[in-house]
Amino acid sequence: GQVIGVRVNPGVGSGGFSASTTGFSKTNVGGPSSSFGIWHELVTDGPVIEMVEKYGLVVERIHTHIGSGSDPAIWQQVASKSLSFCQIWDTVTACNLGGGYKVGRNPGEPTTDLQEIGAPVTQVFEDFAQETGRKLRLEIEPGTYLVANAGALVCTVQDKVVTTGEGGHTFLKLDAGMTDVLRPSLYGAIHPITILPGSGKSDDVGTDSESVVVVGHCCESGDFMTPLPGEPESLGERELRTAAIGDICVMDGSGAYCSGMSTKNYNSFPEAPEVLVGGDGQPHVIRTRQSLEQIYQNEEKVNGLW
Repeated sequence: GQVIGVRVNPGVGSGGFSASTTGFSKTNVGGPSSSFGIWHELVTDGPVIEMVEKYGLVVERIHTHIGSGSDPAIWQQVASKSLSFCQIWDTVTACNLGGGYKVGRNPGEPTTDLQEIGAPVTQVFEDFAQETGRKLRLEIEPGTYLVANAGALVCTVQDKVVTTGEGGHTFLKLDAGMTDVLRPSLYGAIHPITILPGSGKSDDVGTDSESVVVVGHCCESGDFMTPLPGEPESLGERELRTAAIGDICVMDGSGAYCSGMSTKNYNSFPEAPEVLVGGDGQPHVIRTRQSLEQIYQNEEKVNGLW
């Protein structure tokens, strides 16, 4: 029969921007508030087993993924529950626990300790093998963990706007934004930001700082790069080096869920180029800037309308 894997929602999640394991969070992909996977009760006591038998399917993999949290207790709980699904079909050879290993992008922000979460997970796999005589292959998806801090958005301060009175701010307006890094607008992610002199000279760095709101270049009120921590719908001010128009802005922690999740071509902004710095320190362009023609090349003229 057809070989398949079954993605299961184990009933709990762990999102990096929410402490709840069952409530809604944009980075929580498990639990009753998530649409990802087949609800666990439908796997253990529902139509899934019947469908597998009816169509002669061969289940070789169980897959769960709970979000971007890093609570070791939740990981152990989900690992144990995932293995219980593996017991349903003796054809299962692999258990995929997904990814979501939290990465600390900012000072003081914790990063998942793989040893801490790995030890109890290893134990439940060993217990499963001893109880069933089946040694499963553990699969994980550590993409963000590996590359999140390997990339940065490099852009320019193209304007500086000041509003006064109650609720006034100083805004740094960039020549980049949600078209390049969507995470702050989408779910209030916090990225480290550094302002460097446009001259490129370290002697011009200076020591003066100011409290600013950093915003993108789109005609979109949600295009801001400094949401208030814990309040993704609110503007957050960041204490940064005093900037001038033409200075460089570097947003670190942009190696994952940034280029691939960008809203490129919104407001007709082109896809940004990408540069890879080799081990020898030399830069290499690995994606060129998109041209205007490439933005609209798939549009078709309809005869008779204009």
